[in-house]
Amino acid sequence: MAHENPQATDLSEKLSRLVDKYREKYSASKDAHERARLVLPAGNTRSVLHSDPFPLVVQSAEGSRITTIDGVTLEDFVSDFSAGIYGHSHPTIKAAVEEALATGLSLGSITEKEAQLGQILTTRFPSLEKVRFCNSGTEANTFALATAIAHTKRQKILVFANGYHGGTLSFPPKGNPMNLPHQFVIGTFDSIEETRPLITNDLAAILVEPMQGAGGMRPASRDFLQFLRQAADEIGAVLIFDEVVTSRLHYHGIQGALEVRPDMTTLGKYLGGGFSFGAFGGSARIMDLFDPAANPGVLHHSGTFNNNIFTMSVAVAAAGLITKESIKELNRLGDRVRNEANQLMQTAGFHSIRFIGYGSAVGIWFKGDDADALRDCFYFSMLDRGINIGRRGFLFMNLAHSDASVDRVIQAVSGFVADVVAGSDGREK
Repeated sequence: MAHENPQATDLSEKLSRLVDKYREKYSASKDAHERARLVLPAGNTRSVLHSDPFPLVVQSAEGSRITTIDGVTLEDFVSDFSAGIYGHSHPTIKAAVEEALATGLSLGSITEKEAQLGQILTTRFPSLEKVRFCNSGTEANTFALATAIAHTKRQKILVFANGYHGGTLSFPPKGNPMNLPHQFVIGTFDSIEETRPLITNDLAAILVEPMQGAGGMRPASRDFLQFLRQAADEIGAVLIFDEVVTSRLHYHGIQGALEVRPDMTTLGKYLGGGFSFGAFGGSARIMDLFDPAANPGVLHHSGTFNNNIFTMSVAVAAAGLITKESIKELNRLGDRVRNEANQLMQTAGFHSIRFIGYGSAVGIWFKGDDADALRDCFYFSMLDRGINIGRRGFLFMNLAHSDASVDRVIQAVSGFVADVVAGSDGREK
């Protein structure tokens, strides 16, 4: 017999029991959170980490696992929101940090490492002829848009609903009062028909994620991205691919996988090896706006830590860990999670949860009037079974994960299905 969402009262009771267990198990995290709230708004400096009734406080991490200050060890599939692709405390990265320490810290000068990293990135991503570094994906997108405006001498920017390009460049349904004051035009993601009327001759740039990350792990079709490529060519706008997240899904980024080449690309997250990092680049014709020898009206791009020795050293070392083969393996593990978890849902006749995404990026879609409660119930149920996932519903594979890691996820999902759908505790006896 097929089952749909459990009754709201039943789901509420299950969630209440799970939260009570969470409060009891993670009391040290609760105490630390209360202390933090005395000096930090909401007890954090990264709003995405806010979590009711209180967030986990992590003490240490190794490989694929994190340990909280409560002494609880969890298999980690948050992977720092895709940035932690190497797993935790990878020996190659630790060795690079030690190498950087030996050189001196805040050098305030050019080193050879930044040119080495530039060569690595321009080799990997087809659209990058030249590249500049900064300190986050938010900065990368901010500078890319400013560059496009300077290049085209126009002001209007086409973005897409539910897109996320950083804390000051995001477009959720309720809007974002923190956004930079650009002249944004907001289109419908992956819809050629609804986007076509917005393609006008006064656009400076079209900024798009080839797969919306924070917007629900929704990949764009090749047809849509190719449409944007052609539209940008016709009106002389700069097409920018935000591959801060999607660069992990193919060795040459989604632009390489789908063979759609933007004018500029923005990067960040894992490419810094675990240190703060962002990059923006594109054709030499555009990027030479930053070269005084090539452009009398040169653009000025500053940033004290753009080429800091830790990020440069670690990023160069970490690049050797990201190969075509390692990305293929991560994508295989992500495909396993998606396929097997969806099969569990289908077998149970439970259609209110669906696992989506692309390769190593797994999104979880919750449907129905009780979607929010179901999402919370799933999150706390996974924690109760030793699996740490993104609270809003996602998993990212990292190099420390294996088929055994996926087995543990699938076992936890199976337990959740048995508990919520069949009414048992869903545990292995």
